[in-house]
Amino acid sequence: MEHKGGNGEGKVCNLFNRQSVNYPVKFDLKAIIEAAIEKEKSIKNLEKVFKKFKVPYSDWRTKPSSGGKYLSYTVSVDIATHEILEKLYTELKTVPG
Repeated sequence: MEHKGGNGEGKVCNLFNRQSVNYPVKFDLKAIIEAAIEKEKSIKNLEKVFKKFKVPYSDWRTKPSSGGKYLSYTVSVDIATHEILEKLYTELKTVPG
C-alpha cells in the first residue's frame, strides 16, 4: 500500500514493511480524522466499515495532533485474510475527514 494525499483519498502506510504475514493477524490500526468532526460520529463511521467486513475490533484510543487540527483514532483489529485487509483499507479511505 502506498501513501496518497488529498481529501478523501486517505493515507495508508506500508503495513508490515513488506514482510510475509501469517493470517489471521491482530494489530493496532490508526486513522487520522479532522478534529472538527464529532468524535462519536467518527467512531461510528469507522465501526461501520469494520462491521461491513466482519472485522473484530476493540480498545479505542484517541489522541489529538500537536496543532489540534486532527484526532488520531487507534483501535485493535483482528484481520482474517490479506483480501479483507485490502478491502478494509480501501473502504476506510472513504470515511469523512
